[in-house]
Amino acid sequence: MLRAIPEPPVSVQVGPGDDAAVVQGQAITVDALVEGVHWNDRLGPEDVGYKSVAVSVSDLAAMGARPAWVVLALSVPAPVDLAWVEALATGVGSACRSFAVALVGGDVTRSPGPRYLSVTMGGPCPRPVTRSGAHAGDWLWVTGTLGLAGAGYLLDAPPPEALEALRRPRPPLPFALALADAGLASAMMDLSDGLATDLPRLCAASGLGGQVDPRSLPLHPTLGRIEDPVPLQVGAGDDYELMFTAPPQAEEQVRALAEKNGVAVTAIGSLTSPGPVELIGRPWPPSFSHFGASTPGEVR
Repeated sequence: MLRAIPEPPVSVQVGPGDDAAVVQGQAITVDALVEGVHWNDRLGPEDVGYKSVAVSVSDLAAMGARPAWVVLALSVPAPVDLAWVEALATGVGSACRSFAVALVGGDVTRSPGPRYLSVTMGGPCPRPVTRSGAHAGDWLWVTGTLGLAGAGYLLDAPPPEALEALRRPRPPLPFALALADAGLASAMMDLSDGLATDLPRLCAASGLGGQVDPRSLPLHPTLGRIEDPVPLQVGAGDDYELMFTAPPQAEEQVRALAEKNGVAVTAIGSLTSPGPVELIGRPWPPSFSHFGASTPGEVR
């Protein structure tokens, strides 16, 4: 599809293929959220409103950009459920306050099908961190824990902690900005679709392979009660944590910066010379895809 689109002008510093574009020093991202695809009845309208802002914050954080403004388009079926819309607005407002983002405009239309939101967000990005800067031998890091939000979406009886993670994603924005300012990360992106989907994207952008040690994956205590949590940790998505690479000699600085910002970080693997993206000792479990079956561990 991208072959049919003209080359971007020189004012575009970062074009398609990253978490956000960067145009004249501003990072800009757009996200679509569709009822029945991105949320179900485990999220109320206030949750949907909060999450619609938080997921775009996560994209900008992964570029090393500070979110500043957002516009939101909403499509809802007729007759309009005003109580639902008002609760959605409450969630949007709560997230905007949490992340210091200003809602500056938008649009409301009628939808013949499910409810639909489109969020466009931007903010200053003085030092973009892309997916393409990793080097062979770099360590692969993630923030927080993985799989908790996926448990909230997929388990028949998810624990309260999992539902909270699903409803209120908290991307590590201050740490991401500090990491970019310090120039420690060679490549960076957010974990929205799951490690099995997102890591191959970063590796492809950098022209490298990768290895992940499943024993190193950070595990929330709630998931420790599950017999095999790895499929949730690598395949479920919706974590909105940060994934980044850095040279081994930066370990002490990375850990110090994480501690300063109150963020847990874990080294889970490394980038290798061009080749496969592997989960050591086992095949990749099934992972998220918008368009049906896909091969885990491969770019799509």
